[in-house]
Amino acid sequence: MNQVRPRKVRIALIGLVLTSVFHATPVLGAILTRQEFSGDFILVDATTPPLENFLPDKSEYSGFVVYSEDGTLSDWEVNVNKLNLNLKLDSTLNVNSPPNVNFELSSESNWNLIVDFGIAFDAPKYSLERTSGSEITLIGELGLAGQYIYKDRTANITLSSSNTSIPEPSSLLGLLFGAGGIAVSRKAGKIKA
Repeated sequence: MNQVRPRKVRIALIGLVLTSVFHATPVLGAILTRQEFSGDFILVDATTPPLENFLPDKSEYSGFVVYSEDGTLSDWEVNVNKLNLNLKLDSTLNVNSPPNVNFELSSESNWNLIVDFGIAFDAPKYSLERTSGSEITLIGELGLAGQYIYKDRTANITLSSSNTSIPEPSSLLGLLFGAGGIAVSRKAGKIKA
């Protein structure tokens, strides 16, 4: 008789756990904003004559940033065709180490993305900024070679938002209690046997 009761308790607890898993109601998590941008950059400044002669006057570009309401950056990418500049989340360029990435959200849609590959060997630092309206500015700092600035005052920008969902806290508690109950019943079954 004593051996039947722990088995029934175990079956009941397993049922509770399965019910919690299949009926876990998602609730809203963070709201993610994705900004895609594209257009033509125009060179507005280069600090040294060698850079002026080397850099294209104009280049197509595209990219995106994905961030949450509190300004946490979750994904990004920037491509500037004529500069052969392709930066993304796992970029290392030629310095074999990931950059230091900083993202500053100054308003709901205005931001500054800074991608810094460090000071070793004059590794570059890039700043991509969206300011009022649809203006995007790219600043490239190339150590001793100097700095350049590209602007697009009429960038094509599209915004989209999505909600991430997380399991309801009561469902998670049900899972934890159910798993703990199974462990206790197994231990009790072993002691009585």
